[in-house]
Amino acid sequence: MATTRSPNSKVPTQPKDLNAPFFTAAEVAWLLNISMKTVYRRVAQGYPCSRRGTGPILVSQADLQRWYELDRVQPIRPPKRTHRKPLVASAA
Repeated sequence: MATTRSPNSKVPTQPKDLNAPFFTAAEVAWLLNISMKTVYRRVAQGYPCSRRGTGPILVSQADLQRWYELDRVQPIRPPKRTHRKPLVASAA
């Protein structure tokens, strides 16, 4: 079955150097395991990145760590049960 993906569409790519000072949008997508569309959406939402005008999106190591912290899922704690009456010891 043929795919419908355009031959010009960008796909996440593994960075050549994980210690590089900056990463492209495709490398960020690969590192965070998200789609390219999500990277562009997050940049539009105000996630930190380096960009000159309409040039390519570059994300520094520090900004990448901030992206991770912004997206980290926090555990949901169950609410405290305040509707229960306290147990009273029986006098038997």
